[in-house]
Amino acid sequence: MPQWSIKEMLYSILDTRFSLILFICLSANGFSQESNTLQSKLDRFLLSSEFKYASVSITVVDYETSEHLAQVNPDMSIIPASSLKLLTTLSAVELLSDTFQFVTRITHDGYIEADGTLKGNIYIEGTGDPTFGSGKFREEMDFEKLFPRIAKAITDKGISCVDGYIVADESEFNAFPISPSWQWNDLGNYYASGAWGININENEYKIIFTNRSTIGRRPSISHHYPYIPNLVFSNEVSVDSSHTGDQAYIFGGPYNYQKRIVGTIPQGNKSFTIKGSIPDPPLFAAYFLSEKLKERKIKTGGYKTEYYPKAKSQRKLITRIKSPYLIDIAQAANYDSNNLYCEAILKAMGKKKNGEATGQNGIAAIRGILRKFGVDHKALNMEDGSGLSARNNISSHLLADFLQQFTKKKGIEYTKELLPKAGSQGTVRGVLRNSPAQGHVWMKSGSMNRVLTYTGILQDSRGNWKTFSIMINGFDVKYRVMRSKVEKMVGWIYRY
Repeated sequence: MPQWSIKEMLYSILDTRFSLILFICLSANGFSQESNTLQSKLDRFLLSSEFKYASVSITVVDYETSEHLAQVNPDMSIIPASSLKLLTTLSAVELLSDTFQFVTRITHDGYIEADGTLKGNIYIEGTGDPTFGSGKFREEMDFEKLFPRIAKAITDKGISCVDGYIVADESEFNAFPISPSWQWNDLGNYYASGAWGININENEYKIIFTNRSTIGRRPSISHHYPYIPNLVFSNEVSVDSSHTGDQAYIFGGPYNYQKRIVGTIPQGNKSFTIKGSIPDPPLFAAYFLSEKLKERKIKTGGYKTEYYPKAKSQRKLITRIKSPYLIDIAQAANYDSNNLYCEAILKAMGKKKNGEATGQNGIAAIRGILRKFGVDHKALNMEDGSGLSARNNISSHLLADFLQQFTKKKGIEYTKELLPKAGSQGTVRGVLRNSPAQGHVWMKSGSMNRVLTYTGILQDSRGNWKTFSIMINGFDVKYRVMRSKVEKMVGWIYRY
C-alpha cells in the first residue's frame, strides 16, 4: 500500500469533491435542459387529469428539414372534425389550380317564335358552384339581385313567353348531396345542407321566432325566408334563459318538406333567427327564377329538376355566371369553416380526377395528392370533405406532414393566405388572445362533441417555421377548459 503524505491526501480529497460537485452540476444542467424541451413539456402536461380519458395525437414538424420536433401518438388515427377542411381545400388548389372557377350556364332549347314565345325550356345548368346566389363574395351575386339579372338576360334574348319549363339541370353532381355517415340530427340544419349540382343562397333559409319573453313558453314562428313552397314546420321549441344561446335543431333531411324543430332558444324581447337547410336547392332555384320571370310578365309552364338531361349539346346559351376563384373559396372555407364549400370542392376534384363528380372520387384524388407529396395516407379514413362526419379518421402525423410538404411547394406566404390568423381572423379569432404566440400562428380549428383539433403553421420565437397538428378526442371536461389546455401547447410550440 503506497504511503501518502498528508498534503497528497488533502489534494486527493479536494479533487474527489470537485469531481463530485462538477458531476452534480452537469447532471442538474442536463436534466434542466431536457425538462425544458418541447417534447418533455408535452409529455408531462398530458399526465394531467384533463387528459385521463382522452385520445391524443400531436405532431410538430420543422418546415425546413421535415424533422419531427415533437410527437405524441403521431400515427393514432382519430376524429379531426373541421381540421379535415385543410386537407380538402389545399388539395383542391393543388389539383384544380387556384384560378379554377365554377360556371353556371343559363340556356334554352327549342326555338323562339316571332312573337317572343319560346317553344322549349329554359335551363339552369349547374356545375355545383357553392357560391351561386350567395352575396358573401360580391353583393351583386346575392340571389335576390342575381336572379332578376338572369330574368333580364332572358327577356334581352327576345323571349316574352316560355311554352315549356324552367328546368334545374343538376346532373353535374350525380351523387347523393350528403354523406351517408352524417348524423340525422344535423341534416335539417344549415351546416349540413350537402353539395348539390345547383346550390343557391348557400342552401340555407331562416326561421324567425317571436314571442319569447316568458321562459318555458313555446315561441311562435313569424315566417321563414326565403319563402319555400310546401315547407311546413312542427314547432316544439321552448324559451330558456337569456344566456343559453341557440339550442334549437331542425330535423328532416334532403327532399323532406315537413320539418320538426326541437330544443330551446334564449329569452328576449326581439325576434330570434335560426337557419335550416333548403330541402331541394335545385328545385328552389327553378322556382325562384320562374317567380322573377312572372314579375316581368313572362308566363312559363312551371318549374322542375332534371337529373338525366337529353340533347344538352343542342341548347343555346343565354348567359353564364362564374364563381370567385377557387383560392378565394378555399380561404373562405377555412376562415368560416364552411361545410358546403368543402363538399362542393371535393366533388369538383372527383370530376377532374375520374370524370364523375362524386365524393368518393374526390377522396381518391386527395389520396393521389398525398402519394405525390410522399405522405403516408394509410392513417386516413375519409367520409366527406368538411369533417362533419364522426367517421372521419386521420393522424396528426399525416396532417402536419401534408401541410409541411404543401408549404414547401407553394411557399409560406401562399399558405398563410389560406389559413386564418389565430387571435384575429375566422373561427380562431378568439384563440391565443393573451399568448406571446398571437400574431405568429395560422391554423384551422375543428370541434364537435368531445373533439377539439388545431392544425396549422407558425413562426416560433426564434424565427423558425413549423407545421403542427394537435388532436384531442374523448375528453370529459368542458370545451373551454380543453381549449385553454391546447392553447398552452400551441404556446410551447411557439416558444421552444
